[in-house]
Amino acid sequence: MKQQFILWTGAFVITIIFAFLLRTISPEKPVTGTVEFGNEKISYKFDKVYRSDSDYSVMLFSDIDSLQADLEYKDSNSEKGWIKVPMVNKNGMLTANIPKHPTKSLVNYKVTLKYEGQSFVIPQKSGLTMKFLGRVSTQIMAWFYIALFGGILLGIRIGLEYFNEDEKIKKLSFFAFITFVFYAMLLIPAKKTYELSALGKSIPQINQLFSVGGILIIILWIAGMISFFYVKNRRLMALIVAILTLLIFIIFGY
Repeated sequence: MKQQFILWTGAFVITIIFAFLLRTISPEKPVTGTVEFGNEKISYKFDKVYRSDSDYSVMLFSDIDSLQADLEYKDSNSEKGWIKVPMVNKNGMLTANIPKHPTKSLVNYKVTLKYEGQSFVIPQKSGLTMKFLGRVSTQIMAWFYIALFGGILLGIRIGLEYFNEDEKIKKLSFFAFITFVFYAMLLIPAKKTYELSALGKSIPQINQLFSVGGILIIILWIAGMISFFYVKNRRLMALIVAILTLLIFIIFGY
């Protein structure tokens, strides 16, 4: 019983660390930072992906009442110049909106700060590219992350059976496989359908609904489950499958 507790605790801790790693290396990770003008600070966050059916609101945070800022944006695939929108400074927050764009549109945007004769462009002079996607329901996103990290937790836990003489790899692998099937074959397509704004409007192509990483995870766990019944060193195979699972998510994302 004590060993089981240690193994499950270890799997949970590794999953938390791995989740933080995935978030850190994700191409969708927002660009955040702080700019200093004298002793005053201005904090910002610029998103790379926006899932919504409404305008995108750019927000800066600062206590400088006299701070001025202009939001500039343009379509990435358009020859038109930058569109400039003055930001409203109120209650320690500067805001301006980028109008809602069609699904999968790419928009470059940046902000020019002006204070006491100084100017500074954030996050970079060339601007940051953001993709507009359709709004995904809260329920779908919740189940998406539950299945994703639930599967990863079970996968890591199975890998840690390498250190357990009284291993239960076959039993645990069934639950991991079902969780990954739910994630890759149901939740990813559902999420992508929302992102493409195709729900009730059109039928997306097959290659638009599934991810390479999700398909590889299913193939890996089918091969893994078969091998668990035939290989002599089942614990070593379980560790290998667990490591490969993490590598797939690192390389192909989620």
